[in-house]
Amino acid sequence: MSSSKNLTFMNINKTSNFFGNINKENSFAEKNNEKKVKSELHQDLFWTFRILIMFFKLIGLATFVHRIVIYKKRTYTFQYSKLGIVYNVVLSSLMIASNYMSIPYRINDDYDEKTNLTVGIEVLQTVLGALVMCAILISYCIDQKFLVRIANQLIIIEYKIDRLYDLYYSLRRQRIFYTIIIVCILKICLLILLLCTEILGIQTGPVSWLSDVLPTFYVGWLLIQYFLLVTVIQTDFANVNRAIQSLINTPDFRLQSLYQTRRIVVNNSAVRQLLQLRDVHCHLCEMSNDVSSFYSLPVLFGIIFLFLTLIYNGYWVLLPLLKKTLDYGILSNGIIWIIFLIYPISLLTNKITSILIEVG
Repeated sequence: MSSSKNLTFMNINKTSNFFGNINKENSFAEKNNEKKVKSELHQDLFWTFRILIMFFKLIGLATFVHRIVIYKKRTYTFQYSKLGIVYNVVLSSLMIASNYMSIPYRINDDYDEKTNLTVGIEVLQTVLGALVMCAILISYCIDQKFLVRIANQLIIIEYKIDRLYDLYYSLRRQRIFYTIIIVCILKICLLILLLCTEILGIQTGPVSWLSDVLPTFYVGWLLIQYFLLVTVIQTDFANVNRAIQSLINTPDFRLQSLYQTRRIVVNNSAVRQLLQLRDVHCHLCEMSNDVSSFYSLPVLFGIIFLFLTLIYNGYWVLLPLLKKTLDYGILSNGIIWIIFLIYPISLLTNKITSILIEVG
């Protein structure tokens, strides 16, 4: 009897060990899959942001240099660059020089609805577009150290959030990747569509595009850059808030431990993680203020230019509707212009509303 009981217990232990090993293997496989998904998302985001930084460097909206330097136990991946300042000054000079071609073209351009008012508005649009572009380029030169600090703060915050990755469902990063791709593709498609209507609808050329399409395109990418930064910050706020909620709902978390001695608080891992999340949340608030301060003046100049351009193109949308014969070329061009102007503004306003809701 005793031997049969021992055999029974041994079989039970073997069975329990077998199922225990299966559970361990399953949990280990799940962790490996999560790490694999995480690494793939980070690689996609890394290459996406690297391509965007190269593009922004090309148009003068990223004057810093990308390096990895260890200084005082910190890694600064972005640094001050004098070459970026020189590049922006050259772009500003070229934009001012382009007025010597675009202003005479605007004055001498002949079309059916040409009046002294339309000529004056187009010349004003040309000068204002060049001034706005120069102001944005110069502001990036003056506040380059401010921009470098924002970029490095973002890297540090992302590193801290990655350390707390297991606390919350962090696949919201995948949404960032898809959002960046969709926003950039739509922007490029709208530009191609606008140029097609400019060529086929109203028969304009590259000289004409220097005075209206180029400044609008440039200001639009400034707003999209602002939108992308706000998107990353808003997602980080959402992840931190979700992590705090998951910590509060854990059974080992007790609020009364906050009122105990300092020794107990340090030993409580949940409270220690909560303090880390609070630190990340404070850094996000500080970085949000820095981003808002940096972009306030360039965005103000850009919005003024887009608003005046929107009013002028609204006139060209209404004009064909008031005539007896409808000119579909002018009408389609005016409609595409309005969509092209409103697109970055609507993206930015919606995202700022979202981040205010998340923070509040």
